[in-house]
Amino acid sequence: MEHVRTTIRMPTSLLKSIEEVRNPEEFPTLSDFVRGAVERYVKELKRKKLAEECRRLAEEEDLAAWAEADFSEHIERMARAERGEL
Repeated sequence: MEHVRTTIRMPTSLLKSIEEVRNPEEFPTLSDFVRGAVERYVKELKRKKLAEECRRLAEEEDLAAWAEADFSEHIERMARAERGEL
């Protein structure tokens, strides 16, 4: 994966807050922490957008048959795709 170097400006108070909650074993550097936070934020936004689109499309459909469906295979495929395994 290609990485691009960038600079992020933040208030000193935010930096202090990050250092208070950052787990150095999981995130050895501030860059690792910020990258992980941004990745989670982007993933969350994508999921919200997809959920909104599904709700919009579902307004026109009878979804009673889906209420008892087993989505475990689809959930696993989505998780694999998010990890870049597909």
